[in-house]
Amino acid sequence: MTEPPKSLTEQINNDVTLASCKKTLIILSSILLALTFSGAKITEANTFIFKITFTNPIGLSSLMLLAIGYLLIRYNSLSHLYVESFQKQWSEKVVNNSFYRNFDHHNDVVSGFIPDLFKPYVDLNNERIKTESHDFVEYDLKTQLFFNAYFYLTIHDESGPSEPVKIYLFSSKSKFKLKYLAAISLISYYWLIEQFRRREFLELYSPMFIGFIAVFCSVWSRFNPSI
Repeated sequence: MTEPPKSLTEQINNDVTLASCKKTLIILSSILLALTFSGAKITEANTFIFKITFTNPIGLSSLMLLAIGYLLIRYNSLSHLYVESFQKQWSEKVVNNSFYRNFDHHNDVVSGFIPDLFKPYVDLNNERIKTESHDFVEYDLKTQLFFNAYFYLTIHDESGPSEPVKIYLFSSKSKFKLKYLAAISLISYYWLIEQFRRREFLELYSPMFIGFIAVFCSVWSRFNPSI
């Protein structure tokens, strides 16, 4: 019997390499933050073999900065696929909102912001698409920065998927001013809701957030020693 696909949370929890990188990143970032805010200095460190005495504590913090920088890059590469899956989950909810796409089953007509946006390029109510069924039209939203979000539209038929049509949301700003504002507001709303409702957000982003804060505070304190 085929096992059901694992949820995103289970995939993240079962990734041993990601968990190890996350743990190391959080520990080093926390130590660097403690050193930065408390003014403490590490002068000695016990290892299993010998004791190390640090004569240049500033050099130690520099070493930690380099280590955290490396871990941030590594963690970003390890978590990239999970971040994409998380973004896809909530962006699908945006696309399925009736404001963006509303399908009238009685009249076989699709309406909403997406059909209006793509109309100069693809008429989603033409006879060919109706014949093939609207289920073969794939919509995809890439948010990036909210104001730089864009839609992908791909039509699947017997010959395979068509060339995706890509349209940036801000291109509708002059033509659909009120709808553009509503579209941005909905994206922001769904993004905000998902951050608080789903634990994947903290699982994926908190190590990077702590790492960036540690690096920023450490560098800032060096250029502003009086603070």
